[in-house]
Amino acid sequence: MFVAINDHNLHIALHGNEADPAIVLLHSLGTCADVWEKQVREFSRSHFVICPEFRGHGLSEVSRTPVTIEALTDDIVALLTLLELRSFHLVGISIGGLVAQLVAGRLSDTVQSLLILNSNIVSLAPQLWRERAAKVRADGLASIAEGILARWMTPASRKTAEGRGLVSMLDRTSPEGYAAGCDALAVADCRESAPRLTMPVTVAVGELDEATPPSASRALADAIPGASFHLITGAAHIPLFEQAEAVNRLIREAISHHEEPVQKRTAES
Repeated sequence: MFVAINDHNLHIALHGNEADPAIVLLHSLGTCADVWEKQVREFSRSHFVICPEFRGHGLSEVSRTPVTIEALTDDIVALLTLLELRSFHLVGISIGGLVAQLVAGRLSDTVQSLLILNSNIVSLAPQLWRERAAKVRADGLASIAEGILARWMTPASRKTAEGRGLVSMLDRTSPEGYAAGCDALAVADCRESAPRLTMPVTVAVGELDEATPPSASRALADAIPGASFHLITGAAHIPLFEQAEAVNRLIREAISHHEEPVQKRTAES
């Protein structure tokens, strides 16, 4: 599905029956809606699964204006308003996790549960992101691809079909789309919105994640009242393929427990 939102043509992959409960999945930098393939396969049988693609990613147009987490949030809020969802569960990974925090803050009455994967609350390395954006604009995305892929997955996963699929997603990402995402990550700051998230929130991270290390996710969970924290064993920055069942279990738990009292806890998945 293509829609014109905020003067940009954006692509949204829709799966399942529109009459079923909705789940919105927000992807990571340098990937696209297809990164959620294993989650879509499971949950589209019982849910209406919505996978938007950020500006400059997948089939969405490259942004003609500066990209920030707030601008991406504006796009997602406008999209969900257009779809007239009465309620939905929200999941975001990496940059998608930052956007999800702001979306949940704005649409707190309709977000039933929030799952944040491999993300953080404030930019961890502003200068690194600025330098990475400049490098990609000067030399292309291929110039830093190997370093990106080394953080996305464990060495064993690089040899799998899914690992090769992640390589293809990165290869097909617009260099300017990636660089603009780096610009957004350089100034990302969700510290004001985090304390105001009132829905049940789960924060999870791969134990081997070097891009957004477990300490960053723990800090995020600590900033959100009642949020639970989970460590996904054997996973790096994008666990959606290599630890798909652990991720799917977290989504199932978020969905099934969204009406239960929220209590702080720590667990391993």
